[in-house]
Amino acid sequence: MAELARCYDGELEVYEYAACLNGRLIFSEPEVVGDRPAHGSVFTLEGSAIVSAVKAAEDPEKPGIIVRLFCGMHEGDATAKLVFAEPVHRACICDLRERETEELAVDGATVELPVLKHCKFIMVYVE
Repeated sequence: MAELARCYDGELEVYEYAACLNGRLIFSEPEVVGDRPAHGSVFTLEGSAIVSAVKAAEDPEKPGIIVRLFCGMHEGDATAKLVFAEPVHRACICDLRERETEELAVDGATVELPVLKHCKFIMVYVE
C-alpha cells in the first residue's frame, strides 16, 4: 500500500531552463514567435462579479461556451454584464450539470446578468 501511495504522492522532477546553466540539455521544441495579436478577448466583463471559469459546454451537441461567475465581494451584491466580440444568438442560466434553467435577454453582443448576492455564483451558457 505504501508503494501505491508513493506513486501518487511522489516527488516531482523539474528542470530549470536557462541557456547559461543548462547548455547540456537539448530541448526538442524550438521557440515559436506567434503572428496573432498579443491581446484579444472573446468577451469583456462590466461590473463587480468575478469570472471563475470559461469552458466549452460538456454536451457535444451544444456549440456554445459556459461562463461561471461569482460574487467575491466581502459585503454587498455583485453585478455583471458580458459584452462579447461577436453577436450572441442566445444565452441562458444553467445549473452545475449544465441543464438550462432560465433564458436571458440578449441585446446584440451584450448579455445582462441578474444581481449576484453575497457568496453566490451563476453559470451562463452562451451561443
